[in-house]
Amino acid sequence: MPEHIVTNWDIGGAFLIGFIVAYGFTPFIREVAFKTGMLDHPAGKKSHAHPTPLLGGVAIFIAILTAVVFSMGLDRGMIGIFIGASMLLLTGLVDDKLGMMPQLKLCVQILAGFTAFKFGLAVTTIEDYYLSMFFTVFWIVGITNAFNLLDNLNGLSGGIAAISAFFFCAITFMNGDYQTAALSACIAGACAGFLPYNFFPRARIFMGDSGSLVLGFLLACIAIMGSWETDKISLSLSIPIAILGYPIFDTTLVTLIRLREGRSIFQGGKDHSSHILAFVGLKKKRAVLLIFGICLLLGVAALIIKYSPSGPGFTALASAFAAMTAFGARLFYLRSKMVKIKHAKKRKN
Repeated sequence: MPEHIVTNWDIGGAFLIGFIVAYGFTPFIREVAFKTGMLDHPAGKKSHAHPTPLLGGVAIFIAILTAVVFSMGLDRGMIGIFIGASMLLLTGLVDDKLGMMPQLKLCVQILAGFTAFKFGLAVTTIEDYYLSMFFTVFWIVGITNAFNLLDNLNGLSGGIAAISAFFFCAITFMNGDYQTAALSACIAGACAGFLPYNFFPRARIFMGDSGSLVLGFLLACIAIMGSWETDKISLSLSIPIAILGYPIFDTTLVTLIRLREGRSIFQGGKDHSSHILAFVGLKKKRAVLLIFGICLLLGVAALIIKYSPSGPGFTALASAFAAMTAFGARLFYLRSKMVKIKHAKKRKN
């Protein structure tokens, strides 16, 4: 069969198919989760009051894959990407049901990244084969973990994935890179179709690790696939970093906090930016919406970097970096106050 050529209509269709399948299929997956016992039960520091289904990642994955098959087809590179995504889907399901050592999850993420690389996905700015392989796998594992860590409030990971995919789609579409634009549209549509069940008015299903791992992996792959060329290579590299800036920011902040507090970086806790924002008085939904707003601004910065001359591009990049650094420093300080208040309460008790 001849290779399918992706057109403008395919990109719109990709979004619609992803949205319709996710929106229509999620209630069925929710019922399956109840029948199979794939539930997140209230316990410890968890904020939900009732057992909540954990199979949202399966609905998202099916929606994305369906949209890809019907809008753009599966070539060799795309097959490699979805083999890796399938590995992470299964890993997430096992982790959601039984738990899994972080080191084992990391090994599967490395294997998934290596699989995508062997099927043709690579950082093309690096000519050396082994250096290219290292940076490709390193980037994929880093972004995959960033989205996995970010899934700590209702709607947060799915909403950020939808926003990131939208900006990836917009830039690659304007560049004429329709295949990457179509894959981005598939993800944006699937996340948009899932969010009504995961965010507002309340979460009726969680995406679980199966969803956050898959979304992080696919968006990391898109960042490598896409065409981001500008007249300065430093600006070109900053475009996908800006679009995925908030997951990178949150993971960096959490890592620094845990190192400062003498805890393992693999140890979970309420030390993410969203938790700190809730500490200062923001309601959870408002904290999520604020983070969405920051992601939108970072996406706009990426558009300025891409389509403005190098002068305004560097200004946008420097402004975004300075703003996020200042924001991170403030959250770092507030986290220290959280810890002091917590210790003071313990001493009183």
